[in-house]
Amino acid sequence: MPWNDQSGGPGGQGQGPWGSGPRRPWGQPPRQQPGAQGPDLEELMRQFRERMRMGGGNGRGGASGPRGRFPWPIIAGVFAVFWLLAGVYTVDEGQQAVITRLGDYNRSSGPGIHMHLPPPFEARRVINVTGQRTAEIGFSTDDRERILDNPDESLMITSDRNIVQVQFRIIYNIKDAVEYTFNVRQPDAAVRQVAESAMREVIGQRELEPIITTERAAIEQSVEELTQATLDDYQSGVQMLGVELLPATAPPEVIEAFNDVVNARQDAETAVNNANRETARIVNEAQAYRERVVREAQGEAERFTSVYNEYRQAPQVTRDRIYLETMERVYSSGNLIILDQRGGAVPYLPLEGMVRRNAPSASNGGNR
Repeated sequence: MPWNDQSGGPGGQGQGPWGSGPRRPWGQPPRQQPGAQGPDLEELMRQFRERMRMGGGNGRGGASGPRGRFPWPIIAGVFAVFWLLAGVYTVDEGQQAVITRLGDYNRSSGPGIHMHLPPPFEARRVINVTGQRTAEIGFSTDDRERILDNPDESLMITSDRNIVQVQFRIIYNIKDAVEYTFNVRQPDAAVRQVAESAMREVIGQRELEPIITTERAAIEQSVEELTQATLDDYQSGVQMLGVELLPATAPPEVIEAFNDVVNARQDAETAVNNANRETARIVNEAQAYRERVVREAQGEAERFTSVYNEYRQAPQVTRDRIYLETMERVYSSGNLIILDQRGGAVPYLPLEGMVRRNAPSASNGGNR
């Protein structure tokens, strides 16, 4: 049978000369015939594993030497090193790291270089505990630093049932990173909601006019204290640093009517103050007059008492002195000259000159 006869001899079953099926020269596999079965999957997987074990082969179907093997241990070591390095971390100044092991709190660490078990065994959360955080309530600021009102947060009701527009800013930081991380879900949002609730409570206890005029500092202090007390009850780990209240006004829809009310109240207060000032002046004058009259009466009484005491000691002398003082007071303003007949012979006196000299003196004294 010729070598190129692949009929398999008598019987024509399409086998080679050794009964192994149709073969091509030099051991090449037969061509796939239409309708024949596809490649063997197990054979392909076996060839792939062999190539991987032999380093991919040398292109000639033969196995390569030891240098051709795939370096699985090296790759595994590199992966292990990178996995361990995933647990190395640094904490900056002013920060604090909270370490959890399988989701449960394990420890905290301060500034420096630290290491924890690589994921998924341990995880970390680094929190800035010294930086100030702010939240704007009732408004927002755009890129041009313009204040945009948020009516859902800014409109509040006062104790006298007026509506006031309140916009404020809170400033806080973290005093306990563990409480901040685990005790409150979404702590920043919780701080914002607590501050808004505290402001509504404080505004609801005051009237509109003091809120927008004189009680801004008191409102800020009250809101800060109430917010801090509530956050401490929650064990949120948050420290309030301050509350900054923007100018409070009435809503734009009623601002004109509110201004009229404010002006009327100011006029009423002005009238009351003027009346109180006039009342105080009259009362002061009456008190001064009363005190003056009382002091004069007391002086007269004391003078009478002193004269009476002297009279009791020397009645005649006191009587004469009283008489002389009375006559002097009565005749001091008149042009009279009194001569005592008991004096005997009276020398010549220039009576007319004395009268003329005393008259201008008396008139000048009257002018004074």
